[in-house]
Amino acid sequence: KSINLLGNTPITINGDTWRGFTSRRVRTAVYRREEHQRNVRGTLEERWRNCSASFFGVVLSFSDFRSWTEVGWAEMWSSETLLWIALALCAATGGSEVHYKRRGQEVTMDCGGVDQTKGLDWKHNKDLVLKMLARSGNTARGNAAVSKRAKLNSVNLRIPSVEVGDSGVYSCSGVDTRGHRDTKEHILHVVSASASPSDTVLFSTDVTLRCDVEGDSTAQVQWMKPSGAGPDGSPGNTVTLKSATLADAGKWTCQIKDNRGNEVEKIEQVINVVGPLEVLEEVKAHTGGSVQLPCSLPSLSGLRIEGVGWTREPPTDFQLPTVGKDLQWTNPPSGSRARFAAKPLSSNFTLTLTKVKPTDAGVYFCAVNVSGGTLKSQLTLKVEGGNAAAATVKSITTVGMWVWVAVAVAGVFLILLAVVIVLIYHRNRRMRRKVRKLRSVRQALTNRTYCQCDRPVRQPRPAGKKERPPPLPRYQYDVMNE
Repeated sequence: KSINLLGNTPITINGDTWRGFTSRRVRTAVYRREEHQRNVRGTLEERWRNCSASFFGVVLSFSDFRSWTEVGWAEMWSSETLLWIALALCAATGGSEVHYKRRGQEVTMDCGGVDQTKGLDWKHNKDLVLKMLARSGNTARGNAAVSKRAKLNSVNLRIPSVEVGDSGVYSCSGVDTRGHRDTKEHILHVVSASASPSDTVLFSTDVTLRCDVEGDSTAQVQWMKPSGAGPDGSPGNTVTLKSATLADAGKWTCQIKDNRGNEVEKIEQVINVVGPLEVLEEVKAHTGGSVQLPCSLPSLSGLRIEGVGWTREPPTDFQLPTVGKDLQWTNPPSGSRARFAAKPLSSNFTLTLTKVKPTDAGVYFCAVNVSGGTLKSQLTLKVEGGNAAAATVKSITTVGMWVWVAVAVAGVFLILLAVVIVLIYHRNRRMRRKVRKLRSVRQALTNRTYCQCDRPVRQPRPAGKKERPPPLPRYQYDVMNE
């Protein structure tokens, strides 16, 4: 059915009044009533409803409209420009709900007034996600990547854990209770935060924080410092921390605001800073005593130690201890003056130095190799009670003194040995002389009694008592006394 509209003559079609055409032009609207077009209505209808309510205050009802085509728009009424601006804005955002969700969060998008008994389609960027059949009510999955995780809750689409690739436009198309096709759009922006190269960094190394809002979004991103210290620089999704310190550790917050300045979402990123090593700048020791050179790592924050070692400048004349990734350190060889103070090793790598010498003074370095880099610190050891030159002279003097002591002891020993030899020689000489005299002396001739009867009878010896030998002749005593 064709209707000619002249001037500002109003016309009513099924209760809807149309006016506003100029008196100089003729507009033709084609009104079709075919029954098979009852369910044909696209996204433009929904946006027209929202735009008319927002910009004009007039609700355009398409209750009995199936489609309408324009034959020519050569000239519009006085607000033609405003109308097209409103239509452009409506085409961009009208009727679409915007969702900002962090990665891993759940999102639920409604399908408006669609009757689930008549079927519906959920699409993601024109790719089918889920389809509910009209008669059976069964659900069929589409070829969209999110379809494997998406679920239907009545007519609403629920995604339990959103991913970065889930961002985009979601549209639900179905038929309402009056039999009219209805379409509802949602725009999903997935927000994610990351730290490069890692959220756990070594002291004095660089780290970059990034906050991404996936999808075509005009939202503003601002990084906030830990502990409410305020924004970090100008708005932007990237922040680079040069030579990170302990002040940079903590929870960084990515704040997301819409064009009107309202906060729509925020996401936190925790930064852990490992180090520095806890050492002293200077340590003093006394000659001959012991000293401890402190070196410890209070927290690893998930990093793994791959080796620990001590060095000195200039190099020492003895070996300083080192360990590998297993942190197994055995006892040092005998005579070694350097060893680790703690055992087993975990986070305390203090070095103990015994029998300190003036030559031990210098700059010592403690290096801890962890996954991701090396932490290194230095301290200065000062030895009181002498210097290197004095220690060298003293060492030479001490060596000479011990040589002279050894020579003196050897001399005394030789003298004593000579005295003993002389004494033994003279004693043996006297003994030989006495033996010669005994042999040269003759015995006096005396009568001997050979008759046994004239000899005195020897008395029996008492039991258990040793018999006394007879006395020597007189002349033998005289010889012995000479």
